[in-house]
Amino acid sequence: MQQNLLTNHEIAVFTSQVELILHAGISPYEGIVIMNEDQNDEKMKTILTTIENELSVGQPFYEALETSGVFPEYLLNMVKIGEISGRLEEVMHALAIHYQRLHETSQNIKSAISYPIIMIVMMFVVVIVLITQVLPIFNQVFIQLGSTMTGFSQMVLQLGMTLSTYSYIFIGILIVIILCILYFIKSSQGQKRLYHFLTRFYPTRSITLKMALSQFTSAMSIALSSGLDIDQSLQMSKALVQHPDLKKHIDQAENMLKQTDIVDAFVSSHVLTGMYARLLKLGYHTGHMDVIMKNIADHYNQETSERIEHLISIIEPTLVIILSLFVGIILLSVMLPLIGIMSSL
Repeated sequence: MQQNLLTNHEIAVFTSQVELILHAGISPYEGIVIMNEDQNDEKMKTILTTIENELSVGQPFYEALETSGVFPEYLLNMVKIGEISGRLEEVMHALAIHYQRLHETSQNIKSAISYPIIMIVMMFVVVIVLITQVLPIFNQVFIQLGSTMTGFSQMVLQLGMTLSTYSYIFIGILIVIILCILYFIKSSQGQKRLYHFLTRFYPTRSITLKMALSQFTSAMSIALSSGLDIDQSLQMSKALVQHPDLKKHIDQAENMLKQTDIVDAFVSSHVLTGMYARLLKLGYHTGHMDVIMKNIADHYNQETSERIEHLISIIEPTLVIILSLFVGIILLSVMLPLIGIMSSL
């Protein structure tokens, strides 16, 4: 039965282990047997057993991985090329770096999204408690002193009473919001829609583009180092790109390759610009395109991490300031009239 694909982190761990096995001069079959014996996780043990059984009857390594049904197509193609060309160890090393980078980028994005969500939820909880529990107490104090709340404080008090009266409606709305969040985070269709939104949303547009460029150039580096030509590498790497704008630019570059070289194609189609275009030109003329592509991928990965950290550093104080201002305005609207009443007694 078809299983779910392994996560980027699980693939990174697996490929790095295989790389170490090959570097030690151990065959893939013997290595998988060793890995299986030391494996405690039932899921991975089942996968390794499937691979071991396929290798034991003489199947190539990439076919054994394909039979397990848990590895992405790009990895399978790269392993096949590496096995045929006799460069499997190099390919596994490159794949381990590639999928570890994808995992780290994914974790950074989750942090950038989850942190503001947690802050917003906490802010709403504090505000709701304030207007539904604290303000009614102040209102009773005002009544005992022969006065009533007015202006903004009265409006907020009325909102709190409405929330208390129709709490079941707001709980239902909250449940719907939570389900929507789970849909966008957990389901593949929801993740695609969220990603499409992030590619258009101004604060995250640049981050998603640099992340996609990091993934694309990393894939190009692996493909080129595996012995594929530029056309084949471009075609395979393009299949990994989900960013709509970058995919369009890569399609343009692919069409230009019929009339020009890869450097002019990438520059003219705006796949790579500025310093990265100059690095690519250097790599093309020196015959080290794979090394340059890896360096470009590292640069984009670093830029992505820095942009995400910068975004979080802006969001955190902004939310704190908004919460502080809102709570402060509510308390001042109540305390100032209360102080006035107390001073007149």
